[in-house]
Amino acid sequence: MSLATASKLGPYEIIALIGSGGMGEVYRARDHRLGRDVAVKVLPASFAADADRLRRFEQEARSVAALNHPNILAVHDIGQQDSTPYIVSELLEGEGLRAILARGPLSHRKAIDYSIQIAHGLAAAHSKDIAHRDLKPDNIFVTRDGRIKILDFGLAKNVNRPADLNTGLATMTSDIPATGVGTVVGTAGYMSPEQVRGAAVDCRTDIFSFGTVLYEMLTGVRAFKRDTTAETMTAILHDDPPENPPDGRPLPPAFDRIVHHCLEKSPEQRFQSARDLAFDLESITSMTSSGGLVAVKEKASKTRTYMFGAAAALVVLAGLAGWLLASALRLSTGAHFHQLTYRRGAPGTARFTPDGKNVIYSATWEGAEPELYTVPSDGVAGHPVGIKNARLLAVSSRGELAVALAPTEIANFLAPGNLARTTGDSAPKPEIENVQAADFTPDGSALAIVRYVPADLMCQLEYPIGHVLYRERLIDDLRFSRDGKYLAFNAHTNSSDDRGNVVILRATGEKVATSPLYESSQGLAWNASGNEVWSTSPLESGEVHALSLSGKVREPLAMPGRLHLRDIGLNGQLLVGQGIARRGMVISSSDGETQRDLSWLDFSLLRAISEDGKTILFEEEGNETTNYTVYVRDVDGSPALPVGEGYGAALSPDKKWALAIKLTEPVHEVWLWPVGPGEPRRLSPPSLTPIGLADFLSDGKSVIYPAREGDHPARMWLQDPNGGAPRPISAEGVTGWHSSPDEKWVLVQRRETGTGKVHRELLSMDDGKTVEIAGLRPNEFPLGWTTDGQLYVATYDNRRTALHVDKLNPHTGARTPWRDLPTAPIGGILPDPPVITPDGNTYGFDYRVRLSDLYTVTGVR
Repeated sequence: MSLATASKLGPYEIIALIGSGGMGEVYRARDHRLGRDVAVKVLPASFAADADRLRRFEQEARSVAALNHPNILAVHDIGQQDSTPYIVSELLEGEGLRAILARGPLSHRKAIDYSIQIAHGLAAAHSKDIAHRDLKPDNIFVTRDGRIKILDFGLAKNVNRPADLNTGLATMTSDIPATGVGTVVGTAGYMSPEQVRGAAVDCRTDIFSFGTVLYEMLTGVRAFKRDTTAETMTAILHDDPPENPPDGRPLPPAFDRIVHHCLEKSPEQRFQSARDLAFDLESITSMTSSGGLVAVKEKASKTRTYMFGAAAALVVLAGLAGWLLASALRLSTGAHFHQLTYRRGAPGTARFTPDGKNVIYSATWEGAEPELYTVPSDGVAGHPVGIKNARLLAVSSRGELAVALAPTEIANFLAPGNLARTTGDSAPKPEIENVQAADFTPDGSALAIVRYVPADLMCQLEYPIGHVLYRERLIDDLRFSRDGKYLAFNAHTNSSDDRGNVVILRATGEKVATSPLYESSQGLAWNASGNEVWSTSPLESGEVHALSLSGKVREPLAMPGRLHLRDIGLNGQLLVGQGIARRGMVISSSDGETQRDLSWLDFSLLRAISEDGKTILFEEEGNETTNYTVYVRDVDGSPALPVGEGYGAALSPDKKWALAIKLTEPVHEVWLWPVGPGEPRRLSPPSLTPIGLADFLSDGKSVIYPAREGDHPARMWLQDPNGGAPRPISAEGVTGWHSSPDEKWVLVQRRETGTGKVHRELLSMDDGKTVEIAGLRPNEFPLGWTTDGQLYVATYDNRRTALHVDKLNPHTGARTPWRDLPTAPIGGILPDPPVITPDGNTYGFDYRVRLSDLYTVTGVR
């Protein structure tokens, strides 16, 4: 049945034919009820003619619709018209994996990224006892933002788990007529041996098909391709795929075990679940996930135990990931890793000494303050230099060190300190305040610096010192070229976000080249020949980017693992950090009696908890998303629901809308995303540049957010989300977003003009004036409002091993203790301040896991 444009299929208006095939025709259609475009597949007449098949299809479509997983095509509806069945699903923008593979094999980074997503999708289906049975590149779609969607569960079957089955594995059974044993179902070349034989199959058949897809992504050829279908099926039953296919790329050794474990002829010898498969794949990329409910009787001690358990697991995985990555790099590229450090924590800036024989680095080991260390470049461990509470900035050709003393973390990636220099003969003496980065000229006679200017929240590159060449929100990883003619650095438009560009300037200030915008840009050095700048994306998979003076970009190294480039020696030897970088969320409910890790992907950032404590708003900032994705999720652990893109900001009191900051260029935008039905809409006008998050007032009828107008300092704005222009409600230089339950006050910070000194105050919604917060102590920071109009205020102890939270009356200064929240007693686990519901019954906190070690790498070109 062919459908004309503008015709109706049930409630759906047909827009255009997208494609057709043996399983029917697919149309783009408009669902006017919810105001969205959908995909409608009109199924072949054979479905309508076979009542049992139609009933089975409807049953299994309902099962797939209930999966609600980001890597499975979402099914919205099924129906019939004129005795022709149809299925309605989300409309995807992108291309199929088959079309992508037609252009050749994937990079190792993309292959592992896609395969992990496919494994997660299969695991979700298998957990509901649904096997796909026809997994192949034709049924895998890649959206424009890199999201994998598994399509066409047309051959999928529900499977039961009989109680007397000792292995607990699913077997194919059904209470209605189904494909019987002896019937071959699937696609030749991707079928499992049991499918070829027409034998009973279970979810492990998808594991075999997955192995064929992974092999094809890595090598560019089909695992069992032969001249005829019969020969292909014979190869599936008896042969192994070649490790060095004559017409394709060799199978990378790092993946060899996983691929062949998937392709075992006997189901009992394969991975026994897609979750096990996903775990092995994630181990290669230094990723892990955790979850589960933990009962807490003694709140403080159990919280510490919970975090310590998570930390210990991540420490083990960090070591495993490092070993796997080193092995993979050595075997697949000929490069060689030599591990320098073995402690728990995270090394920071690191440099070779001028002769290349030693490495000097700064690190925070086992939760201690940052300190400088030295280690032979062919040795291990090393010893302290004797400079504590400092971060290394640069090492000159004369052996002089530049350090930032007493670095203060202002944002996630901004921690300026007092510039000091030393040759090691005497203690470094502070010279310049608020220095974020620095580098010596090649002859060691002068410095270029990046100075943070608190008055306007900007960083400025100065060379010579005092002469400004470049300004941006964050400038880091500053390096002179080997001939001193150029300066290269990473530039970021947000000091709390590592997305950025590599920029090359002439030493006189003229721009020479700029890289594309990378989702993560940290670490930078000139190559040995001095004609390229190499950088890394350590929060993505292990990519080394090279930018030439002419603006050309290439990847000298791309493979699984998270790398952070620190330096390149004159002999071409690399100095890198490698390990785990993750972010997760823990929610404590029932007045702290239970805790649940609700981390979703690899970089979950908690933003808000609904007033009833049942729903959270968060975003994912890792390599699983593009431009970040905002989610809502119930605290019972049910799957997260994506609602839009950007930074999450706030949930409306009725939980029907989410506020977010969309990361558009040249300015960010405030958006309102529907959690259910509704049309998303932009709130902030083009004339305003939002600089922080946003919040609903308690009645949900107004929104407040900080923004700049033109070149003016930022101020607070009030806006009706249902229409109307925003209006200023504060003086310039006053920003914030937490509003009190009675809608009379906003928690803000006021920045002094000229000095940049910050005062935490309350903004009156009545007259726009600010007043001091009574009783707020130095180094104490407000977290949010209580139901009765007090503030939750918190302070860390000296080593950030515990967070003490009080309730503070901001008008009288009276306070009462609320809770002590211990943190993990191990280096590398960095908890962030909590989000607390006004009634205090539910709270949650983010934890950042940064565990890495230093390596030297030889053999990379």
